[in-house]
Amino acid sequence: MDFFFYIMVIVVAAIGSDTIIKMKKSSVEERRLKIEEEKLAIQRLELEMKREQDKLEHRGF
Repeated sequence: MDFFFYIMVIVVAAIGSDTIIKMKKSSVEERRLKIEEEKLAIQRLELEMKREQDKLEHRGF
């Protein structure tokens, strides 16, 4: 009887650790996507600033 109890404990622990690992992987993926979004937003702002600067230079300022 004890043998099956230990097997059940090991199975539950394995499932729990697998769940934690999957949650951490998804958290890392979410952070990576957030960083990519921020990089794209910065690039967009840089392009907008360059466009405005070009407009000012074209007008002679």
